[in-house]
Amino acid sequence: MDLHQLYLTKNLCYIAKKTMVPAGVMVHSTGANNPRLGRYVGPDDGVLGSGPNHWNTAKPNGQEVCVHAFIGKLKNGSVATYQTLPWNYVGWHAGKGPKGSANRDHIGFEICEDDLADGAYFAAVYREAVELTAYLCRTFGLDPLAKGVVICHAEGARAGIASNHADVLHWFPKFGKSMDDFRREVRQTMDGGGI
Repeated sequence: MDLHQLYLTKNLCYIAKKTMVPAGVMVHSTGANNPRLGRYVGPDDGVLGSGPNHWNTAKPNGQEVCVHAFIGKLKNGSVATYQTLPWNYVGWHAGKGPKGSANRDHIGFEICEDDLADGAYFAAVYREAVELTAYLCRTFGLDPLAKGVVICHAEGARAGIASNHADVLHWFPKFGKSMDDFRREVRQTMDGGGI
């Protein structure tokens, strides 16, 4: 895992500074064909690269979304993770469902999508996501195989704790992966001591 930190200090979610005790991890993907981290995270730290529409903005109404991290491509094309909120801050990533919101107790991160056809890119960001999730589960004493601990946005919607989104189940199966595979690989990574 290649973990960097650049908090979105101008995002209204960061400014709110509402805290939680993390009880799970929610995996998201951006839904846009742009794998560059600089599209979402900024300002450029020299490694990140820049983009025209990042989430660290103080525009009049501010951003109404914020995740704890993004996974995608750096300026040099390699894959990395950028932490954008403290892990114990309430993020604005899940929306709401009939049973509440995963925002109250799940760390959320976005995987930057490409055109969903590049197997090498998928393998790199998938592995980075597994390692990030293993790191978070180890840090907060979470069992990735326990029900509701490691979920994607689509699973959160089905469970009634997120808005109706398809991510990441529209992407992972294209490369033969499921969320069950993901959770198993997180557990294997934790057990192997790689993170």
